[in-house]
Amino acid sequence: MTTVTGLSDDDVKMLIADTLRLHVGQGRRLSWDDLAEATGDEARTLRSYVDRDPPRMPSGMMMRVFTVLPPEAFARICRRMGFAAPRMLDVDDDATVRRALTEAAQFVAEGNEAFEDGELDHRERSSLARRAEEMIPKLAIVAGGAG
Repeated sequence: MTTVTGLSDDDVKMLIADTLRLHVGQGRRLSWDDLAEATGDEARTLRSYVDRDPPRMPSGMMMRVFTVLPPEAFARICRRMGFAAPRMLDVDDDATVRRALTEAAQFVAEGNEAFEDGELDHRERSSLARRAEEMIPKLAIVAGGAG
C-alpha cells in the first residue's frame, strides 16, 4: 500500500525502527525501560518496533513515544514526509560542540553495534550513512570554530 506522500507501510515501519535505534537502547539517550516508563507501554512491546519485520505502530503510541524522544527524532520523521522543522537554537557557545561530541559518541556506539556480527548488511550501512550525513553540519561548525 502506498500513502499520499509516497511512503509504503514498510517504509514507515523501517523509518520508525531506524529512528528508535538511534535514540533508544544501550549507550543511547534512553533505555527501553525508561521509554516504557515514560510512555506507559511495555518495554518488550516498544522493542518489537525495531525487529527485523516490525509491526505497525499505532498512532497513539507513536505520539507518546515521539513526545518522550528528543525533538530531532520527530524532525527526522518530518523530513522524510517533506516537512522541515526549524533548527533549534543553541543556548550557549559550547552547546554545538557538546551536541557534536554526543552524536559522535552515539555514532561510534551504533557502528560498533552494527559490526557486532563482523559485517555490515545493507540496512546497517544505510543507517550509518544517514547518521553520518546528519552529523556533518554540526561537525562543520565545530571544525570552523563557530559556536
